[in-house]
Amino acid sequence: MTDFQRQAQALMCLRAFDALCAQSKGICHLVPLKGIDLLRTLYADTLDRELHDIDLLVYPAEKAMDFIALLQAEGYRPEFAHALDAAALQTKKKVSMLAPSENLPHVDVHIALVTKKFFSMTINGFNEDALTRLQPVDEVVLELDKIDRWLFLANHLAFHFLTGDKWYRDLALLWDRMDAQEKAVLFERAKQYHFDRIVEAVLFRMQGGAPNNRFLRYIAHVMENPKRLEHGIRPARYYWEFVLIGNDTERRRAYCSLLFPSLGNFLMCC
Repeated sequence: MTDFQRQAQALMCLRAFDALCAQSKGICHLVPLKGIDLLRTLYADTLDRELHDIDLLVYPAEKAMDFIALLQAEGYRPEFAHALDAAALQTKKKVSMLAPSENLPHVDVHIALVTKKFFSMTINGFNEDALTRLQPVDEVVLELDKIDRWLFLANHLAFHFLTGDKWYRDLALLWDRMDAQEKAVLFERAKQYHFDRIVEAVLFRMQGGAPNNRFLRYIAHVMENPKRLEHGIRPARYYWEFVLIGNDTERRRAYCSLLFPSLGNFLMCC
């Protein structure tokens, strides 16, 4: 993709986002996530961030179906028909809405920041607390706190097997804009939610150097053989999530769930 194409696509997404915000006024708040969030902040001057769809968290979550109805009125449709079932939405915490035309971006509607099976205890704590730190931009738009934005993106990258050059660029630029005090807060917050290993792995990949412990040696191995895990069977993908848990007690609990899955877990692994 050329720089011109990237900027044209960025402008299309920004225009679509502004239109959705205007339609959402008085209905709900929207929290831009991932690319659309970074495009409005980190890349606002250059518009050189590749973006294919728009990720939005609806706040409060109870208004998600109202926002989805708004999208449907504009011709958007769910990628999977069952995704709009209330139970499915509560489990997945996300629904992908396909655009009615190629001139509009697809919209991923979220009702939680992060959802991962073995991280459910700590992820839920982070999700809830991050909502209390949202910063208002206008009547509709709320933004993630700077530290939460970095942790959210680091989680996203880690759960995608530490692959994706654009995400490392984003995190490196955000990292460079933090002062020493903000970085100290980031480490404290990572420890609070047991994201220690995620932060350690992402910074190791960002900054390079030799692995100095068993965990980083494993991460280095994964980085050298990314396809083996990325295209592995479901249990291997769950194991990857389990490895990233930074708390011994929760890691043991996750290990037990891996060895003795519930019926629901078993069916998802098949």
